[in-house]
Amino acid sequence: MRKSAWPVVVVIAMLVLAAVPSGADGGADTPSGRDHRLRLYHTHTGEHIDIVYRRGNVYLPEAAQQLDSFLRDHRTGDIKHFDPHLFDILSDVAASVGRPNAEIAVICGYRTPASNEFLRAHSAGVAKDSQHMQGHAIDIRIPGVDTLTLRNAALALGRGGVGYYPRSGFVHIDTARVRAWCYDCSSGPARAE
Repeated sequence: MRKSAWPVVVVIAMLVLAAVPSGADGGADTPSGRDHRLRLYHTHTGEHIDIVYRRGNVYLPEAAQQLDSFLRDHRTGDIKHFDPHLFDILSDVAASVGRPNAEIAVICGYRTPASNEFLRAHSAGVAKDSQHMQGHAIDIRIPGVDTLTLRNAALALGRGGVGYYPRSGFVHIDTARVRAWCYDCSSGPARAE
């Protein structure tokens, strides 16, 4: 009589499954499937958002829509699609200052051309062709982190424009070409982008 191979197959399958690390199915615990989260507070609208915007290398469309709405022009309610790489920069800056789970305070996200012109007419340091109008820029602060530290962390990433506004207490971050400026500083270039 022939013996069944079934018990041997079961034992081999159990050993193989035991050797596979948990989360190796592309779940949130693996590097390729890691969740990328942002916590934001909008200083003008009083709104908060805590959202996973990317899973592994995939940006989540529903999260992008929610972030676009959150970062709308607070004067007009108009929405612009944001460059998702900006969210990566925000996340990386927060992590680099030792605050990976911090709620980032947003001073300005999207600006319509009309809002941008209004700001230019009523305050200094606003660029005519601001990256805010393209959905490529955000002005932020992180409570408990001084803005100079935040600026230096953003500069160290070398992934876009970084503007330092120490008197207004925020840092501008964008996804355009790498460049830096300081507005209303005692030294350094005093231009707005």
